[in-house]
Amino acid sequence: MPAIDTRMTTSTRRWTILASAIGVVLLGAVAAAAFLLSYKILPPPGIAPVIADEENSTYASTPCIMANTLDRELINNRNEVSDPDKTLELKPYANEKTIANVTSDPRWKRDTACNYAFGFDQIVTRWMRLTGYRSRWADDGHWRW
Repeated sequence: MPAIDTRMTTSTRRWTILASAIGVVLLGAVAAAAFLLSYKILPPPGIAPVIADEENSTYASTPCIMANTLDRELINNRNEVSDPDKTLELKPYANEKTIANVTSDPRWKRDTACNYAFGFDQIVTRWMRLTGYRSRWADDGHWRW
């Protein structure tokens, strides 16, 4: 019976090395992408203002109030929201609180529509932290967006 030649030819060896190198590079790229795209969720600071609905025990962020991304209207002058010279006129059941006020009391819940629209937390990836990102909150706690 003839012996089977198990030696690789030079051409086969080159292709094996090339395929292995491509596999290592692709694996490294996937690992780097996974690392850079990993994220953490930053909650609003305790001093961030929110508008609270006293009847429903819910609260909404200022950006949600401005964009009308709410379960229930909390301001009277919706048509004047875009005018910076006008102040918001709150409904009788609404008042201003801070995140610290509402999170310290378990009866308060986030407005569902506002929460669904990512109106509270900020998702920050490692890539964003490396390239610089702008926080949703100013140093005094006010919302920037």
